[in-house]
Amino acid sequence: MSNATVIGSKTLIRIMQAVHAVETGEYTPDILKDISNLNDEMGQLAKMLDRMARSVSFRDNQLHLLRKVIPIGVSLSAEKDFNRLLETLVVEAQSVTHADAGTLYLVEDNLLKFVILRNTSLNLAMGGTSGTPISFYPVKLYNDNGSENRANVASYSALTHKRVTIADAYTADGFDFSGTKAFDEKTKYRSKSFLTVPLENKEGNVIGVLQLINAKNTETGEVIPFSEDDVLEALVLLATAALDGYIREASLRQEIAKLRIEIDETRRERQVQEITDTAYFRELKDKATQLRNRKRE
Repeated sequence: MSNATVIGSKTLIRIMQAVHAVETGEYTPDILKDISNLNDEMGQLAKMLDRMARSVSFRDNQLHLLRKVIPIGVSLSAEKDFNRLLETLVVEAQSVTHADAGTLYLVEDNLLKFVILRNTSLNLAMGGTSGTPISFYPVKLYNDNGSENRANVASYSALTHKRVTIADAYTADGFDFSGTKAFDEKTKYRSKSFLTVPLENKEGNVIGVLQLINAKNTETGEVIPFSEDDVLEALVLLATAALDGYIREASLRQEIAKLRIEIDETRRERQVQEITDTAYFRELKDKATQLRNRKRE
């Protein structure tokens, strides 16, 4: 058998492997990278197969987005219980990324306030509908001297509007994970991989931060780094829209309630003024003054 025949057979086998990978949803461009560079019929075939595979992969991703994210988005937008809305955001984000733990902060008075904290391995659920308050202090966005607090990864993400991915918190540079390490020591947990995502409203203002911890390999259970995920991206967009809408509606309700109080107070003042301006009221006032004077005499 000639060398050309052997090479041709190996190339054909690689192409068949690529076809099988497309069928199983495991195709990556690396499979046909070397063959696509060939200037013969096999190279042309590899290029054509690669284009088809990329198209199929894109279509499958879009279908996955539609099937997974859209129903979640609908449920989030329809949720009227604020605590359940916050909790659902964290739970679904954990599910999408296979994260063992998740934390949600909301921005309030230049602080990142803990509102949801969940950890599957520790069977821990705080905030939301759990009924268990979160005892951790809020994260400051600014230090006492007015400078930005970029030492904490959550505050850094909020201040810079940047997503932060960390493979191992214990070896990462640039951030202070002393609080995380103290939590781990107390609970015998091991926080490793982190994904911190700022939640921006339509004006571009950060209204919260979502932090996911310890992504897991679904087959081995091994903790792995977080990867880019279109489903999570879509989920964050939908959840932020629902969250922002709820916050705006709540703020509007507060303004309306405040306005009603002001209107009622104004109405009462006007009614009192109308009464005190009547001749009858002035006559009563004069009689009361006369009675007080008689008692003094």
